[in-house]
Amino acid sequence: MTSRDRVLKTLKHREPDRIPIDLGGMRSTGIHAKAYWKLVDYLGYCDLPVKVFDIHQMLALIDEEIRREVRSDVIELKRLNGGFGTRIDSWIRREIFEDGSRYLFPDGFDPKVKEDGSLAIERDGVEVARMPRGGHYFDRSNFPLAQAESKEEISALVLPKLTDEEIEFLKGQLSGIRESTDCAVIGAFGGNFFEAGHLMFGYQEFMERLITDRSLMEFFLDRLLETYIVDLEKYLSNVGDDIDIIQIGDDYGTQENTAISPRIFRSVFKPRLKDLCDFIHRKKPDLFIFLHSCGSVYTFIPDFIKVGVQILNPVQTNAKNMEPERLKKEFGRDIVFWGGGCDTQHVLPFGTLKDLEDDIRRRIDIFSPGGGFVFAPIHNIQAEVSPGKIFRLFECAYEYGSR
Repeated sequence: MTSRDRVLKTLKHREPDRIPIDLGGMRSTGIHAKAYWKLVDYLGYCDLPVKVFDIHQMLALIDEEIRREVRSDVIELKRLNGGFGTRIDSWIRREIFEDGSRYLFPDGFDPKVKEDGSLAIERDGVEVARMPRGGHYFDRSNFPLAQAESKEEISALVLPKLTDEEIEFLKGQLSGIRESTDCAVIGAFGGNFFEAGHLMFGYQEFMERLITDRSLMEFFLDRLLETYIVDLEKYLSNVGDDIDIIQIGDDYGTQENTAISPRIFRSVFKPRLKDLCDFIHRKKPDLFIFLHSCGSVYTFIPDFIKVGVQILNPVQTNAKNMEPERLKKEFGRDIVFWGGGCDTQHVLPFGTLKDLEDDIRRRIDIFSPGGGFVFAPIHNIQAEVSPGKIFRLFECAYEYGSR
């Protein structure tokens, strides 16, 4: 069975020859560049450079050699933007970490060292992101609509983003993927509403304005939807026949609860999410829609299913109401659980190898019956996890998932 066949079979809620595995199939099943460097060396590929394709999260691009070593069945069709105005069609060397100069970064990445030792990314003289001294990530520090008061200001900044140049970049990636692998392909589209509000207005500003200035925020969301449909039309027309899954995302949960009330979600966000899913299903009925949403989203899972979402990630089972047994029993026939394969908050970084193996086996026993489960850790593997533990994570998933 090919990797693609294996993934598609489990997405149809049937049991494949073994449980599909994902490392780096999308931006929440990946690995921090520092951890990846150590893993690459551990596996004997000491000459491989480490390409950081996601500046915000400092995620490493998974090389084909490493994908084969961990038996990952999925590859991401990556967008051109590497974050904060960078692009991943060419690479430059930068020494921003203490562990050497083997890191390559997207073209346009040129952070400035500040007096306090932090690193700042600037665009047109404005700081847009910063990494604190000793930090692992760049956090956004500029929110272009924070002071916006009019529809005109919103319309001027919320525009379609998919260019003809990027389409050619996507097509080039696809040719390489299809020629060299038999993997399933996830098209990383995006299409978020809730997170887009946080990125454009700032977290607190957007949350407050959902209550105090709802009409303008709904205009913003409608404008987003319009631009997404324009981009989706172009995206699906050009690459829709060559991908298997399309990924959209919004973090609707926190560790303890949903991030917004069910009333606000169902009246403001759900209708627009449905419009997005409806368009995809009409345009490409065979594509599976993958929704990334961290946190405690148990309350919203029936809504996700109803609007047409078929895959849920990262399945944050240590958030409130997200127990694996509960999720599988209530929703296992209607949605695929992509993730939830290992506790990345506690067990992976701090547990023993036995703790890790026991955790993986327990979760496979819960999620895998009847298909509908793709193994991935709960979100990205962090910088300080040891390479031996990382490799054992995927080795154990392969061994136990092949029974």
